[in-house]
Amino acid sequence: MKKRASEGRDRRPAIVGGFFLLLAVVFAGVAIKSQFFGSNSAQVAGDGQKEEQVTAVTGGGRRNIYDRNFMELAVSFQRSSLYARPLELESPEEVSREVAKILGVDEKNILSALKGERSFAWLGRDLSREKAVKIADLNLKGVYRINQVQRFYPGNQLGAHVIGFLKDEQGLSGVEFYYDSVLRGGGVYDPRLAAAGVSRKIAEGSDGASLILTLDIHLQNILEQKLKALVGSTGAKAGVAVLMAPDTGEIIGLASLPDYDPNRFWEFSTEARRNRAVEDILDLGAMDRLFQAAAAMDNRIAQKKTGVSENETVPEQETVLQKAVWNVVQDGKYISPEGVGFGQTPVGRDEFNAFADKIGLTVKGEVDLPEALFSSKDVNVGPVNKTVAMPMENSPESAKVLVPRAEKDFATTATPLALLSAFCRLFNGGQVMTPHVLRAVWQDDQVWDVPVRQGIGEFVVRPEVSAAMRSEMKKAAGVGRGSFVIESLLQKNLAPANQVPSAKEGSEKAGTVQPIMESILLGMAPLERPEIAMIVVLEGAHIDPVAKSPVRDLAEEMMPQARTALQNKVKPPTARELAVRETGYYKKMEMIQAKSALPATLAQGPQGLVMPDVRGLSGRKAMQILQQYGVRLQIVGSGQVASQYPLAGTAVRGVEQCVLHLKAMQ
Repeated sequence: MKKRASEGRDRRPAIVGGFFLLLAVVFAGVAIKSQFFGSNSAQVAGDGQKEEQVTAVTGGGRRNIYDRNFMELAVSFQRSSLYARPLELESPEEVSREVAKILGVDEKNILSALKGERSFAWLGRDLSREKAVKIADLNLKGVYRINQVQRFYPGNQLGAHVIGFLKDEQGLSGVEFYYDSVLRGGGVYDPRLAAAGVSRKIAEGSDGASLILTLDIHLQNILEQKLKALVGSTGAKAGVAVLMAPDTGEIIGLASLPDYDPNRFWEFSTEARRNRAVEDILDLGAMDRLFQAAAAMDNRIAQKKTGVSENETVPEQETVLQKAVWNVVQDGKYISPEGVGFGQTPVGRDEFNAFADKIGLTVKGEVDLPEALFSSKDVNVGPVNKTVAMPMENSPESAKVLVPRAEKDFATTATPLALLSAFCRLFNGGQVMTPHVLRAVWQDDQVWDVPVRQGIGEFVVRPEVSAAMRSEMKKAAGVGRGSFVIESLLQKNLAPANQVPSAKEGSEKAGTVQPIMESILLGMAPLERPEIAMIVVLEGAHIDPVAKSPVRDLAEEMMPQARTALQNKVKPPTARELAVRETGYYKKMEMIQAKSALPATLAQGPQGLVMPDVRGLSGRKAMQILQQYGVRLQIVGSGQVASQYPLAGTAVRGVEQCVLHLKAMQ
């Protein structure tokens, strides 16, 4: 299952120059070493493409990513392109005959190319490993191969915001970025891997290993489908749903909508690629009542332990709330019946802020995903906001970073994942828990559990507070209920409460303002010993504040399934099983490419030559590919190819110019 790229010796010096110089000499070979490719010494042509005399297939490459049940989330396949240097050939006729036989193309076309005036000639582009091996076994002098590692995500959009994606064989998002050095090897010493007992080569970064994540891809699929249906039925602009084990912090499922396909990430907007679970900033609205209650309990327990007598004065009571389907806390803020009893005792602002920091409610960068570590942009959560610089992973302050806090009206803000994590700490018995998506590393027949990274900050509540909160949650859930679910609504198009129409009325009466809500749901199950916790967030949803919640059904369906998923114990598959699955994924990838990209085999000659798909490539790499097609290139913009004309699959014959529109990837 482990794909290995070819190894060889550097045979040509590095070339530094602009695009036009590179166009003339790139396929003569360059020896560029990148920090993202470690110590591999194979000769390189172009952007990370490895060139070698065609004799054998050896080497090492990027390892795979699996879910908790050893199902592939990201796999690597070696693809090859072949070309010849006519002046080095001993017998062009023999090369044409043998290569044409393997590639299934016209021998005359190959021979014509080999007898041309160019210093090199393409024999085939983007070939399968099997065909490349067969040609390699021929030991044809003057025939060369450029090896490329092609990443494939079998689930397409499934778990995309956790898995991430590659560009030019470099991880740029999600796990692909955060654990890039582990996947490819050639990284630096990792003390966590050493503590897990992995091999010395892996711990030191000289060898790569596959990753096993905490995600359950089957559960992830159900979660995404149900969230999409919910977003569609409520007309929401975006949605987030996360399932987490409250004792360990394992993220079992994480869905963020809109989503994207990492196989073709360049076709999706920056908004679609954004992981809202760790990047969005929520105004908690009425949901902060839950944390107000916990802060009040913590304050009382702290006073008892220090011997400070409590203030015996009766606090000013809030307006008595009725336990309806939705209960108005104040204009535009609603809470479900479970939240009516919370937050009745007022807590000072300073005390609440200290408690929020203590339980990690205000923390942004505590999960092992890069999106939680980069600098925070301006976030509009209220009249007054502060932009906070997010430190990188190795910074000792990487967890002690507060999200922007709105000053007006004592508004509480948090990211969805921080909110779920803080919620878990209210009832997990005072256990230290850090959200994470990496479960283990895997190489050959060895699986090593990786400890949760340290130095994050031990966010936790007092065990007494946790016990008291769990008791209150049981009361609020009611007799006979196996789970606790609390919901809040925050109206965005605020109007007086007595003038807010229902969603049904809003759709039937012209001119009425339909309520647009930010919906937050928190849930945990079972009540006695919670095993799973969940958050669901809808942004810009049309939810009727007098009707039954459409979100609750999703939580009550998903939490039991998540508990079952956590109980599954799966053994690693055998090498034979992996090989069979690999074959299936490879065929699927080829089918997708055949439909969408129609990759060209250049040896087919002018009649059968079609335009390749260069979208998503850097401008330089696209130029390298297209220079062999005999067309003039017009480059518009900079960055990576966003669109091209002619389109992929268009016959090249008669085409004189190709236009590439480039844009910077954000």
